[in-house]
Amino acid sequence: MGREKLSLEVAGVTLIERVKDALAGCCQEVLVVGGGYTAGERPGGLGPLAGMEAGLARARYPLVFVAAGDMPFLTHGLVAYLLGRLDEGGVLAVVPRYRGRLHPLCAAYKRTLLPRLGAALDSETRAVRGFVDGIEQVEYVGAELQRFGDPDRLLMNINTPEDLALARREARR
Repeated sequence: MGREKLSLEVAGVTLIERVKDALAGCCQEVLVVGGGYTAGERPGGLGPLAGMEAGLARARYPLVFVAAGDMPFLTHGLVAYLLGRLDEGGVLAVVPRYRGRLHPLCAAYKRTLLPRLGAALDSETRAVRGFVDGIEQVEYVGAELQRFGDPDRLLMNINTPEDLALARREARR
């Protein structure tokens, strides 16, 4: 987008508020990290993985949902489902993988991953996907996401002006 995007509106509600509303329904704690909202221990510019570290470090609960702040159609049902799968299973993370694409910024993680996350950053890993690939106990969910709506819509994020225009059209449907 070339600019700060969390304050952009879809159907009269900012992107960050839409995400916070989806999380608030099933998360006892909502932390906003990055984008000038909450600084982590590391210097800026290290990307979402450093934001995940800052969030997990501040989280008070053992299960953490990580969501990009630019997901206009994230739903309470999807968040609750992913957290429930994490709580039930013997895994460290539950991550959507739809149409061959991983969505690690719309996923549930155990807070116990914090030391591994820090080690990944210390070894100069910057990609969240690279970090997730290194976790041996991950449950990937795909087709079952359809029970919550169109996965392409649920997992959409805003990266371009065209994405924003599409989200605004979708919100009117």
